Amino acid sequence: MNRHKFNSGRFQFPAGIKRVTAGSGGEVLLITDKEKAAVIDCGMAYCGENLADRIREELGDRPLDYVVLSHTHYDHIGGLPYLRLIWPGLASFGAAYGKNILEKESALKQIELISKAAWKKYADGKTAPKVLMDGLRIDRTVYEGDVISLGGRELHVFETPGHTNCSLTFLLEPDRILFPSETLGVYAGDGRMITGMLKSYSETIASIEKCRMIPARHIISPHFGMVPEQDREQYWDLAIQAVEKNKSFIQNMIEKG
Repeated sequence: MNRHKFNSGRFQFPAGIKRVTAGSGGEVLLITDKEKAAVIDCGMAYCGENLADRIREELGDRPLDYVVLSHTHYDHIGGLPYLRLIWPGLASFGAAYGKNILEKESALKQIELISKAAWKKYADGKTAPKVLMDGLRIDRTVYEGDVISLGGRELHVFETPGHTNCSLTFLLEPDRILFPSETLGVYAGDGRMITGMLKSYSETIASIEKCRMIPARHIISPHFGMVPEQDREQYWDLAIQAVEKNKSFIQNMIEKG
């Protein structure tokens, strides 16, 4: 069986979900329902204007209502101020820990610095203009078990720390489509997984096992897209293996000094 032909379908999403990614480095998915339209994450600052244009092309005269943040790394939140320019009434959702991070001047300065570096890297070496930071905030905090209603569909919230302390996973019901946080790993195609563990080994393992128990029909992996059906069953085992491999590497480096 040739896995590559399945990997080519990673952006073929169920009805009502559209890839609106406007540049390398951060995936953005638009979910439209009968009452609300929401994006999960919003990419980097350098392509924020193009992202707004792509979303507007999809929505027409309809507004973007929600931005749902999986965590507060710059490649997932940098586009938020640019979306607020077009839809000033939108509400951003995220974890309480992430809200606190985005209220710290030191964190915002670091995000701005990294965003400028990414601008130069991904925009053909162009020097970044002033990076928009106004509006880089979380308006509504969500916790384990909370539900974000879109009308006929709902996003159910799961706290999955390990990549960051503010990492969240979402299950779209009634479709049973899972949007795992980066804590659970990044599927890399061909049955390969890259671990997302940055903060905690134990929390990462616990988050993986929590999500293993969620009865998902589809998995949309961060920075990748739709996980092929034949790899969906082993997704969690691949995630555990990637974490254990990374743990062993770190322990080996410590032992070698």
